[in-house]
Amino acid sequence: MSTPVLHLPDLLALCPRETGNLISPHFQEADADYRTWVEKTLGGYFSESDIKEVSNAEIPLVAALAWPLANTKDLCAIVAYLTLSWMLEEMTDRTSSTESEKNSKLWLTVLENPEAGKESRHPMIQIMRNGMVASLKDAVDPYHWPDFLAVNTEFAKSISGEAHDRELSKDPNATRSIDSYMMTRRETIGVRPCFVLIQSTRRLYLPDRILKHPIIEEMVNAILDTSYIANDIYSFKKEMVQNGALINIITVIHRDPGTKHLDLQGRIDYAGKLFETAIGRFQKCREMLPSFDDPDIDRQVSEYADGLLDWTVGNIQWSLVNHRYNVFNDDEDRQKNIMRLD
Repeated sequence: MSTPVLHLPDLLALCPRETGNLISPHFQEADADYRTWVEKTLGGYFSESDIKEVSNAEIPLVAALAWPLANTKDLCAIVAYLTLSWMLEEMTDRTSSTESEKNSKLWLTVLENPEAGKESRHPMIQIMRNGMVASLKDAVDPYHWPDFLAVNTEFAKSISGEAHDRELSKDPNATRSIDSYMMTRRETIGVRPCFVLIQSTRRLYLPDRILKHPIIEEMVNAILDTSYIANDIYSFKKEMVQNGALINIITVIHRDPGTKHLDLQGRIDYAGKLFETAIGRFQKCREMLPSFDDPDIDRQVSEYADGLLDWTVGNIQWSLVNHRYNVFNDDEDRQKNIMRLD
């Protein structure tokens, strides 16, 4: 049987140009420190295969690409948070909805107060308590810490809901709505906390009345849409092997009555069109950003938009090369955007 050959949309070509560095100049240092931490810290808790999975995620790389202006301290904090986010995923992805809800609540409790998890024997909770949360809180601007906790509270709740959704999605005859999936996935992708980190690392102090402006909220939603659509496209191959890609836009397109007639290549193309629409919405909002009659606020809003774009582009760049997804078999396939389901 021949290996299915699929052509992926060129998402980078659809994006505007980045506004910051291509990659943080502190990447090499952060990467070396992280590798040492993984070896020394995780080795006492996990198997070699688990440690390899952490290494394959190449978390310092996505941090350095998506936050290209971050200084050394900020970059280390971002790496710490992305690792904590990965831990939450591991604690909820392969468990029942009941166990996922329990673990997500525990994760959030320890993020708020590391001492609260001292009775837990869960290895990831112990690792969180071992300085990770403290160093993260030390690096995040105090102005942004309450918002950071608030969006993580909603993220943890959404993760619990995703576990329940995953159980329902095991029914091969279940129908799904693309629109409802997109609304839910904005929260379960876990990117909103990253947007607070964008504000923190760029020293942006935007009040709620600014962040809740309809154009800014729509701009953020557009970037959220680009985030999970790109994630679902590039992780599809990996997820098909793991669980049949139950929570993935490509599977949802197949289960939506309006698009179920599409073959796999057609579904991937459709997902690419959804991404193109989302990045177009972002661009339109960016062009429509109003003046708030305060030059400093206007500057910060503009920089926030820059940070959102850097996030999207950096996330795609990481997805194309990391060893977690292994999207492409070789560099030639990567250049041609060819994915083989072997």
